[in-house]
Amino acid sequence: MSVFAGPLFALAALLAIAGVAKLAQPDAAARALRTAGLPGADLGVRALGAAEVLLAALAVVVGGRATAALVALAYAGFAGFSQLLLARSEATASCGCFGVDSSSPVTRWHVGVNVAATVLALGAVIWPTDGLPEVLSHQPLAGIPFLALTGVAAWLLFAAYTLLPDLFAAVDDLRADDLRADDLRADDVRADAEAAA
Repeated sequence: MSVFAGPLFALAALLAIAGVAKLAQPDAAARALRTAGLPGADLGVRALGAAEVLLAALAVVVGGRATAALVALAYAGFAGFSQLLLARSEATASCGCFGVDSSSPVTRWHVGVNVAATVLALGAVIWPTDGLPEVLSHQPLAGIPFLALTGVAAWLLFAAYTLLPDLFAAVDDLRADDLRADDLRADDVRADAEAAA
């Protein structure tokens, strides 16, 4: 078993989640595509979602270099799209990756996570893995710990795309509020000093 089996399956799970979301609710991804200057028809988004689900299934069931290369290509495409959307929307548009608009816009963080995912998938090209059934047949405890850790990795990836950008935006808002409060206090001190003089 390759050391990249778990990461590849986690990336595939994320692809499947995003694909199912686009199939069910294509509006947010279609809006993001149009904002980036690309065709954004619901039918096209649903086709992209179906391709993501199919690729995820192939990566998990079959494994191998070819499917890992396709997963890497998909995430490289997502990195390029995130960068394009970031530039064209001036960091104001959600990527719509998971079928809904997130409260924070696409950022360099999204680009970076997609690049990191691409690198992980390329690791599975260099050190390929079998499909999940074969991997599980060599795991202790019927593969339950492996599946649990892969599930946690998939959730952490999902959080990296959805929760962390919102957290970063909240921290930036707090910093901006602190700066405004400092400016107001400085104005009050100046006004008090002028009044006392």
